[in-house]
This record gives sequence, C-alpha cells and structure tokens, in this order.
Amino acid sequence: MLKWMKKPYVIIGVGVGVGVVTCVIKVLQWQNTNSEISTTTNDKISRIIKIPKGLVGHVLGRGGQTIRSIREKSKARISFSDSENEFTIATISGFPESVEEAADLINEIILNRHACITKEILLNETITDSVWKNISSIRQICDLSRAKIIFDFNPSKGKASQVKIVIKGKKEEVDAAVEMVDELVAQVEVNTSSKQTHVAGRALPENLPLHTNALQNFPVEKLTPSNSDGYQEVYVSAIVNPNKFWVQIAGSKSIQLDKLATEMTEFYNEGKNKDKFRPNYINVGDVVAAIFEVDNSWYRAEVVEVSGEGSDKKISLFYLDFGDSADVSPDVVCLIKPDFLSIPFQAIECSLYDVAPIGEEWTEEALDAFEKMAYVARWKIVMAKPIQKPVQNGEKLNNTIQLVQIIDTNTDRNINISEELVVRGFAKFV
Repeated sequence: MLKWMKKPYVIIGVGVGVGVVTCVIKVLQWQNTNSEISTTTNDKISRIIKIPKGLVGHVLGRGGQTIRSIREKSKARISFSDSENEFTIATISGFPESVEEAADLINEIILNRHACITKEILLNETITDSVWKNISSIRQICDLSRAKIIFDFNPSKGKASQVKIVIKGKKEEVDAAVEMVDELVAQVEVNTSSKQTHVAGRALPENLPLHTNALQNFPVEKLTPSNSDGYQEVYVSAIVNPNKFWVQIAGSKSIQLDKLATEMTEFYNEGKNKDKFRPNYINVGDVVAAIFEVDNSWYRAEVVEVSGEGSDKKISLFYLDFGDSADVSPDVVCLIKPDFLSIPFQAIECSLYDVAPIGEEWTEEALDAFEKMAYVARWKIVMAKPIQKPVQNGEKLNNTIQLVQIIDTNTDRNINISEELVVRGFAKFV
C-alpha cells in the first residue's frame, strides 16, 4: 500500500466535502437525536434538525443552490445556526406539510451523503505530468462529478515512475469522475504515442506498410493492479474455458482501443487505402489488420493458419486485442499501418487460479456458467487479481499466461468465480 504525507500532495475538490470521513459516526448519532418539533401560532410549527458539520455543505449545495431548491419546493422557512460543536442546527418553520417535506428532503441528503467510497487510479508519472498541465480539465472533472481528487506524488518503493490518483465521494460521483479521468488520460496517451510510433525499439515512417519481422516482441498489455488490494478492473473479452480466457483492462486502455478500432475501420473501409495495404502474400505469424465479421469492424490480428487454394483459401486469425478467433477470406486482410501500433495488444491471456475441471475436460455446463458469471463479451467490469505462481497442476506455466482471481462485484455480494464454480460442482481446487 502506498504511504501518504511524505511528500506534498494536491487536493482538488468542490470544497463541500470537508469532514466527510468523520461523518459516519456523527450520522449514527444524528439518527437518534436529529430533530425536535414545537408548535407556533396560526397552525404553523417549527422543527429543528441537527446536521453533522461535515455534511452541511451538501445540504446547502454549491452557492446555496440545494437549500434554495428545498425552500422553493416545500414553501418552508429554513435557517441555520452553529450552537453545537458537532452539529449545525437547521430550524424549519411553516405549515406542517411544508415543514415535513423540507425535513424529508434534508434527511434524504444527509443519509445519502455519508456513504462515501474511494477509487484509485495508478498512472505513469509522464502521463500524470501531461494531465496535470491541463489543470482546467481536472477542475472541470471536479465540478461536473462533485468528487474529490487527490494526487499522490509519493510513489511506493520500486514504483518511482508511477503516481496515484485517489478519487473520493458518493458512488455515482466517483464513477463519473473515474470515467472522465480515464477519457482524459486516454486522450493524453494517444496524443503522446501518435507523435512517433515505435516498434521493436525504433521509429517507423508514418505511412509505410509494416511487415511481420518488425513486429517481433511487440508488447502485450499486462495486469498492473491500480488498487492497494491488488485488484484491477477488467473486461473478460473471450474464453476457451476457465483455464484459458482473455481480459482487457478497463478504463483509459479500453477507451484507447475503441478509438483505435474506429480509426482502423474508417481507414481500411476506404478503397484506396485497402488497395495500398493489400498483402502480396500471407504467412503464418504475420500481424495484420482484418475485419471481424460479427460487427464488420477492422482490428489487429495474427495469422494462425493459411488453408485452401484460390477461391477456397481461408485465413485463420487470432484477434490480438480481444482473444477471439475466426476464419476469413484473404480479401478482408491487410498489412498493418504503423499508426495502428501506438498501443500494446490488449488481450491478456489468463487462467483462473487453483481450479481445474472435475473430469478430464470442462463440461458445456461449466463453460456456460463461467461465461455468465464473467460477463464474457458483455463489457461489464469484474475485478482481477494477478497471482504470481510459476507452476499449476504440476506443469510449468507459459510466461504469457497470467494466473488470476476473478471477483464479480456487480451483485449484492462479491462472488469469487473460482469458488462459485467449485460450489456448483463444475470445478475442483488444485
């Protein structure tokens, strides 16, 4: 876990969240002693609500917008005083129905606001510097999402090139802020890498078709946990079975990939570009651009097999950013343009940690269960934790296969998919 406060850090936020960390205890106190009701003349009443200090800003809203809305909606008179150390006193006056409506609106804000969450994003320091220079974008993210963003410039030991961004607030605020930060980071990374494309350690001319020998050892994305608990948000994009499937990293990486696929599709759908990059021959091991006929878009792929002759010729492909495989005709395969190698291949081959099929092979029922639990190709986030283990089932693992635990956090309870497969009788621990 990264340590805090050893170096200066910067907090950018909306200002109304001061003291939120201590509010859970105060809210529990507030639930029991939050209000008093007294009568006045002319059938009007007065009600007092005690608001924990750290939540007053949320009741008031930016520039007093929230409390003005409550006053207008309820037609009640609301005033504030600081007569107690831990609470601010809100006095609500008016006809009973108006007072009750105003009190309900204030209580709803208080009950909803004390439940804060935290998410972390780990970035390369060079990327963070570029993002930080665009300070107006960071401020805009704070304003739009109302979340608090903390930059930790004290990377942990061995991570000197990384910086952590911590985002705090309500779940919907944090989710909105994470999405906007991801988009900003993706744009910075794409702009940085597109200035000069590097493959195998050397720059390549921008418009020169790229042949296979230049792609040896081209990098594949790796799981690098962005949270202190060791987990990273991923999509499961394709499966063979629970011991052989592929994930993509969610966040800025997936945004970059979507942008890349859109640009490739637009480029290769133009006849002149397709003709210019048409290969004279196709060999096994070539990395190419090819259509995936399910959605008729162009993606990066590796040639696995070439079979048949003439009109019966087929090219077997492995799509390097998704893990899917398909057989296509040669006329939908092109040489890869260097511009489209600005990011590593995104499909990360994984295997569930410490589970194996009950029999010799995984059953169809087990495959169906795993596909549903992991939301395969449904683009729903699950949490992946990489496990370092050189041997599984008594066999030495391929260095390219990442052992992982997968946790589904989309339900009422967190589900460890390995454990769930065992409980359902589809797998055994090994």
